[in-house]
Amino acid sequence: MTPVRLPDLDALLIDLGNVLVRLHVGRFFRRLRDVTAAPGPDDPEVVFAEATYHRFARGEIDSRAFHAAFEDHLGCTWPYDSFVEAWCDVFSENTASVDALRRVRGVRPLFLLSNTDVLHWESIRRRWSWTEWFDGLHLSCEVGLEKPDPRFFTSFLERRTLRPERCLFVDDLADNVAAARSVGLHAVRQEDPETLRRVVEDLLELPETP
Repeated sequence: MTPVRLPDLDALLIDLGNVLVRLHVGRFFRRLRDVTAAPGPDDPEVVFAEATYHRFARGEIDSRAFHAAFEDHLGCTWPYDSFVEAWCDVFSENTASVDALRRVRGVRPLFLLSNTDVLHWESIRRRWSWTEWFDGLHLSCEVGLEKPDPRFFTSFLERRTLRPERCLFVDDLADNVAAARSVGLHAVRQEDPETLRRVVEDLLELPETP
C-alpha cells in the first residue's frame, strides 16, 4: 500500500494502549500481592488473555461481575474499591505521541479506536484532557467488538461513513495492524514511543519537531 499523505487523508485513527499511554501491568499485580497475599500469575499480561476480561472489554459484563470473576479465578478476596484503584493505576502518558496528537489536531478528524474496558477508559478520560480532542470514539466496551476482529473496523467505517483507503490507523499490535489492512485501511505499527510523531511528520508532511 502506498504511503498516504495529508491532502488525501480524511481521518487519522489512533489506538490508546502503548500508543498514547504506556501500560504497566506489573503495578497491578504488586498491589494484588500487597493487599491479598495472592501470588498472581507468572506473566502479568495473562490477565488480558482471560476470556472473562474479553467479555468485560466488550461490555458483556459490568465491572462488579469482572471483579468477582477475578477474585474467583485467583482464589482471593480484594475489596472492590481497592481493586478498582489498582486496576486503573497502570498507565503513564506517552508524551511524544500526545505531542504528535496536538500537532495534527484540527488538521484532519481524529478518532480513537481502542480495546478497553469501562474502568480503564473512565480513569484515563478523567486524568488526561487530550481525551477530549477526538472527533469520535470507537471503544470495544461500547461497540461489543474487539480488534483484531475485522468487524471492529468495518463497523467504525460504516458508522462514520468513511472510506478505508482515505484513513490511516496506528496501533502497537501486529495482528491489529494486519486486520486494519485487511479491510483496506492504511495502517502503521507503533514500534517505539516516537512512531506516532514520525507518522505525523513523515506521512502527514508537517514540519519536523526541532
